[in-house]
Amino acid sequence: MADCLGIGFLADKKRLNEVLDQARTFALAKGICMQSKQQDGTMLTQHFPFTLFPSVVPRTCFQEAVDCMLDFNTLIHKVAHDHDFLENSFKNVLEADEFTQGLWKIYTQVREEGYAQPLSLGLFRNDFMMDVQDPDHVQIKQVEINTIAAGAGSIASLLVHLHRLTLDTTGKRYDKSEVPDNDAPLGTAWGLLKAWDLYGRKQAVILFVVRETESNIFDQRHLEFTVLSLNSEVRVLRRTYWDIYNGASLTEDKRLLIDGDEVAVVYLRAGYAPHDFPTLKEWDARLKLERSLAIKCPSIQYHLAGLKKIQQELTLPGSVEQFIQDPAAVRRIRATFVKQYSLDLGPEGDKGMEFGKADPDLYVLKPQREGGGHNLYGNDIREFLETHQNSKERDAYILMERIFPKAHKNYLVSPGRPFALSDVTSELGIFGVYIGSATEEKMNMQCGHMLRTKLLGTDEGGLCSGHACLDSPFLVNDEL
Repeated sequence: MADCLGIGFLADKKRLNEVLDQARTFALAKGICMQSKQQDGTMLTQHFPFTLFPSVVPRTCFQEAVDCMLDFNTLIHKVAHDHDFLENSFKNVLEADEFTQGLWKIYTQVREEGYAQPLSLGLFRNDFMMDVQDPDHVQIKQVEINTIAAGAGSIASLLVHLHRLTLDTTGKRYDKSEVPDNDAPLGTAWGLLKAWDLYGRKQAVILFVVRETESNIFDQRHLEFTVLSLNSEVRVLRRTYWDIYNGASLTEDKRLLIDGDEVAVVYLRAGYAPHDFPTLKEWDARLKLERSLAIKCPSIQYHLAGLKKIQQELTLPGSVEQFIQDPAAVRRIRATFVKQYSLDLGPEGDKGMEFGKADPDLYVLKPQREGGGHNLYGNDIREFLETHQNSKERDAYILMERIFPKAHKNYLVSPGRPFALSDVTSELGIFGVYIGSATEEKMNMQCGHMLRTKLLGTDEGGLCSGHACLDSPFLVNDEL
């Protein structure tokens, strides 16, 4: 990156360390931070891992990712409201994956009871890499779409200003459109407030469902403060699933009360991993939320629509076309797909098994999980597939063709990591907001972006799991 941007002073170690010190201080002063719980129980606050400079991204790739976000918002919404598609997609996963079983049990119960709240709020993030397997054409390819706790948008919006500072400090001339403004927290805040307004009870609150110890609390709080800055009459509460189990109740007309306050919108920043549900009480709390009149973000059907099995099923011929009739939108969506394979027991799954065993370095093995650190790569894929050749456990996974982004250079500023100019790769996330019922759309918008960058050769890319650093795009007109 730094060499591509023509920053000439980088060989001057003293000057470089001055920029590094300034950037670290800026990050702490502006809340580009995370926290961790120490062994003695105290909380340590430190800056979020970040890149010292923005990373080069082709402008055409960035725009293509932005342009297809409304299409993906609509696609996920329609998938979430197609029971037959969900049921057919998960029929084998449900026999092998306990966590998905828990989600499905909630989904079927509220569906059979009848949804108390027809509206759902989606705060989505669509993640892409810029694939360079075709040397003549860089193109975006979808990694995944996140429908629950799609974080880092607020922190990413602050990082733009840090990167403009480091560029200014080096004397790099640039246009602000090359390091574009990022309105992710503003857009997501408007989505929460729109849902709150649609609920129609001015005294009702917005409930953030969080973990007791939350490393990404500054990102969450920044969004909360953005909501309050837009409408000071709204109250935002933070509660854990345990708090909800003990302090929440439903009225006869399914209004959700938490410690006496009526809840208009439930925003889940926890609940995407099995360890969020250590006992049946946390599952009971999740069910209580879903049975209520509050507008959920995400609703249980949105959560299911974001699982990896759905992503794999949508790559099959005719799947996208089942939900999207506009041919141009279908082309935009399908242009981002890479090949994905079922691993379900049977002839089709056996094909995927053979592909993965023959060339494991060309694929990623994915379970139905979010949050980073769950995927398998390389020889671990072959070992897993050979071990589970005749096991139902393989039904819980999908095999995805690997994306190969071109490496560039940047400095990664991360606690415990040597500071040096490194070969890195990046992943671009685009945020979107959708509100609607099965029959009506209330809001569909794209709102900001994030870039995360990791060392070349690092497989996982999660921010909070410590595998990647937060970054900003430096848009260029030529390809990488």
